[in-house]
Amino acid sequence: MLHGGGQSLKFKLVSYNLCPFVQQVFIALSLKGLDFDIEYIDLSNPPTWFTKVSPLKKVPVLFAGTNQVLFESIAIIEFIEDYAEQKTYPSDLFERSRDRAWIQFINQLMWSLYDLSVMGSEEEYGSTVGTLHKKLDELEAASHGGKYLFGDSFSLVEAAVAPLLLRLSYLDEIAPGLLDEVRHSNICRVNNQLMADANVQRSAHSDLKQAYYKLLGKRQAYLSTFLPEKFKSAESTPLRY
Repeated sequence: MLHGGGQSLKFKLVSYNLCPFVQQVFIALSLKGLDFDIEYIDLSNPPTWFTKVSPLKKVPVLFAGTNQVLFESIAIIEFIEDYAEQKTYPSDLFERSRDRAWIQFINQLMWSLYDLSVMGSEEEYGSTVGTLHKKLDELEAASHGGKYLFGDSFSLVEAAVAPLLLRLSYLDEIAPGLLDEVRHSNICRVNNQLMADANVQRSAHSDLKQAYYKLLGKRQAYLSTFLPEKFKSAESTPLRY
């Protein structure tokens, strides 16, 4: 299973329970069959050691062995791909580069989802939904209509998109229409596959849905008006995930 002359590294993934980018790494590690520990931290009050190993003061962070540390989800996923003998990227050079490009696109979509959760007025919210749907149109048009986005095998593109679609599903429960089964039929079909996948299910913190709704409530934006009353809050938060 391993590169590096058969030497096996011990991995520890540093996480915040709401972070979608940590989920991407969790899924990638699980997809490769790599064992790892996970440590959750409070990003609003991070431990001193974390500020020393994460230049951007963000998660995910991956400890590989005793003194090797990586930050940034894309860099970590690339390392995992290179480290594990079992390859997930396509062997074809163009297809491999295409997958990398779409992972970058999906990560930008993640920030579009964040924008959706902080718009203060109905007009701003509606405009942001329109922008999000146009970006989903591009992903829909590029997908191949197979079991997953670009074929019949679970790829690193799916590892990247699963946390996004999970959160979109949560939002669609309170604000129907964000996931359009007609307009984005391929994406919705892939979403159903991903939500049934064991690695995706394990990547989500046990209280992720409730914690996500609570975070939305604390943002006090237009989207929070759709929440059940128990998730609405008078306390605001600066956290971005």
